[in-house]
Amino acid sequence: MKVFYPMKSTFDVKEIKETLKPFGGRCAKIVDGTLEYQIKEENEQDAHVCLQEKGYID
Repeated sequence: MKVFYPMKSTFDVKEIKETLKPFGGRCAKIVDGTLEYQIKEENEQDAHVCLQEKGYID
C-alpha cells in the first residue's frame, strides 16, 4: 500500500529509508513536503509510530 504523510521539516531521505527498512518500507521519497512510501498494510501502523517518534512526521 502507498502512504502519504506531511513532514514536520526537511530530512535526508536516506535516513528515512533506513528507518523504514525493518518494516518493509520501500520507494520512500519526499514530494512537496510530503513523505511517500510503499509498505505492507500490516506494518503501516508500526512504521507510522516510529516515524512520529523520530520526528519526521506529525
